[in-house]
Amino acid sequence: MKVVIGVISPAAAWVLPRAFVDQLRREFPRHTFLEAWDREALRHALRDADAAFAAFLDRDLVPSLTRLRWVQVPAAGVTHLLSPEVIASPIVLTSARGVRARAMAEHVLGVTLALARQLHVAIRHQAAREWALDELETGGAIRTLLGKRMGIVGLGAIGVEVARAATAFGMRVSAVRKRADQPVPENVDEVFPPDRLHDLLSKSDVVVLSAASTVETRHLIGTSALNAMRRGALLVNVARGRLIDDDALIEALGDGRVGGAALDVFTKEPLEPASPYWTLPNVIVTPHVSGAMEDYWTPLVALFSENLRRFEAGQPLINVVDKEAGY
Repeated sequence: MKVVIGVISPAAAWVLPRAFVDQLRREFPRHTFLEAWDREALRHALRDADAAFAAFLDRDLVPSLTRLRWVQVPAAGVTHLLSPEVIASPIVLTSARGVRARAMAEHVLGVTLALARQLHVAIRHQAAREWALDELETGGAIRTLLGKRMGIVGLGAIGVEVARAATAFGMRVSAVRKRADQPVPENVDEVFPPDRLHDLLSKSDVVVLSAASTVETRHLIGTSALNAMRRGALLVNVARGRLIDDDALIEALGDGRVGGAALDVFTKEPLEPASPYWTLPNVIVTPHVSGAMEDYWTPLVALFSENLRRFEAGQPLINVVDKEAGY
């Protein structure tokens, strides 16, 4: 069987180290592994592949991929692969859902604590060598998390881990998810369907976005949603930038409807230098690193290896993507 390894990205941090390709060859000597380290090489290699561990699947190429039956995507989000051609094809996609979930949950709690305790403000004063005791202590912006409500939009692997971490700080958790009829997970008080998003927003002190990027979730947080939020609530986005209407959020951050935001993902990345997010005093910007961990590649390659064993044995794969649903 021919297997393409094309885990590539414009960001060097998201390119699979070559040592893992050697590891796969040792682990699966019965298969031929084809390496692709740029987009054109990946396009060429996919034409002869039975399976692939790849970050891209160009839509114009799909009709010619008559041998390709399965692609393991190295990320939890797969929207960028879901062209009409891929959706209509028999190619099975599996995602990396869950691999980064704990790291992302810790990031969510970290930035939530930073906003709540105004650590970002203290750091700015530190850079200016200013003793800001009176401003921070009497400004009224510092808050505790105990007893506050976190509203999680998207209750997949990431959302469930966020809920677990939040309850450790004494927070109460509500959530919105598409399949609201499923059992309510541990550490979650209540689950609303998507059409009750505003009910969730109106009662939450902290709103966390961890939903998949789909047609339905584009600009989910726009003017009406922001108006529905509890005044002064905090917003954390570790999903995708497209979930937020940036102009609407910037306005709400400026007039105090939203008390602060921690944004790890953006509509266009890298975030443009001219973006107001950089200079808004109540915003924490991080460069798409909420899932960063000491070693992401080992568990990700282990997931691919397990799925490759299942694929060759004709067994059910882990994290199969519902191509119609988008996740």
